[in-house]
Amino acid sequence: MAIPIEMPKLSDTMEEGVLSAWLVDEGEEVSAGDVLAQVETDKATMDLEAFDEGVLLKQVIGEGDAVPIGELIAVIGEAGEDISDLVDDAGGDGAATAEPEADPDAEADPDADAEDASAEPEVEPEPAPEPSGDGQLSERTPEPVPAGTDAEGRRIKASPLARRIAQEHDVELAQVDGSGPEGRIVRRDVETHVEKQEAAPESTPEPEPTTEPEPAPQPEPSVPEAPSYAMPDEEAAYESEGITQMRETIARRLAESKYSAPHYYLTVDIDVERAIEVREDLNELAEEQGRAKISFNDFITKACALSLHDHPYVNAAYRPDEGEIHKHNRVHIGIAVAIDEGLITPVIRDADRKGLSELARETRALAERARDRDLEPEEFEGATFTTSNLGMFGIEEFTAIINPPNSAILAIGEIRDTPVVEDGEVVPGKRMKVTLSCDHRVVDGAKGAHFLDTVKSYLEEPMNLLL
Repeated sequence: MAIPIEMPKLSDTMEEGVLSAWLVDEGEEVSAGDVLAQVETDKATMDLEAFDEGVLLKQVIGEGDAVPIGELIAVIGEAGEDISDLVDDAGGDGAATAEPEADPDAEADPDADAEDASAEPEVEPEPAPEPSGDGQLSERTPEPVPAGTDAEGRRIKASPLARRIAQEHDVELAQVDGSGPEGRIVRRDVETHVEKQEAAPESTPEPEPTTEPEPAPQPEPSVPEAPSYAMPDEEAAYESEGITQMRETIARRLAESKYSAPHYYLTVDIDVERAIEVREDLNELAEEQGRAKISFNDFITKACALSLHDHPYVNAAYRPDEGEIHKHNRVHIGIAVAIDEGLITPVIRDADRKGLSELARETRALAERARDRDLEPEEFEGATFTTSNLGMFGIEEFTAIINPPNSAILAIGEIRDTPVVEDGEVVPGKRMKVTLSCDHRVVDGAKGAHFLDTVKSYLEEPMNLLL
């Protein structure tokens, strides 16, 4: 019995997926758990696994095609099984299976055209050969899977980006050591392997000739020509770039958030001199004990996590479809990470229950995997509050759009040296501005202000973060 494979919902915001690569060819046998293809969602590129065994009878869509959730993308079944009805119903081009044989006992149509009856049966032309990689025509052969297999025939675990880089540099993944979870190969592993190959000594140079070569004739001095500033006859007015799934989803969701949630903004200036001193002391201990160093962003994550306990509406979601406001009992903080394709927010779960060192270690690991497009859905879904830090780019102050369905997001500016007044005297100080964007449907002005005041108190008395 034929089994349809449909585009699954691989993230909470996914509406369609792009099939980025087939990893199994038509006619190949598959078992439950085998990876059939890689699908690009709005958040990451993920493996599409088979849940049944059989033969991949049909690839209904091609690489690079985008289809909505629930649309047919492949069919698994028994070899030679007729799946034309299944594919036709889905709007495909039909399966490559033979038509059912005619019934020998059926009566011939007496009114049949004599010309048709005497006509020679049409011979199906053989498929034209496809060009091979060297430009010559050859019989169609499936392209090798970039990931390869190990010595025992098992598929090597590698992120989609790592596979693509390996293919571009003709690297066999079996020769690359993976540093990801369970030995998974990620981008940095392939790049390190390529760098080692490029740094390897080349063939022994030829010995220098024993006789000195004649000096090359010197060109006669000439007056340099004046530089030409003429524009080329034809120059493109712009460069076009396709809209990725991630970029399309960012545009749709943030536009919905900006124009459906009534935003307002609250900014506070925080004295972070004491927090800087405590961070330096903690990082000296971390270096001695071989633990991850703590960033100032880790301080802010911890301060927000503890503050959300006292301000449940800031840790809430507005649900108009249910006619409810959901005040979350757990604190899951999404941390915005910029990647080439856009923005993704890996989630630190139960951030209020974790120490600064654990937050530092987990944040770096998630951010690195986010840049490698190697996050699992549970690692970027379910945030109850979000932070966005542009301070490292010299941004002093900005406003952020709320990440739905959150009711608030904190925009973090740079730490700056500035003169401040203490005890009637002007002295040098360390200050940082943070701006809270609030959904007025959930967070009233006073609630947002009280939350910011709590965050400020934690950062100005940072020892409270360690209790």
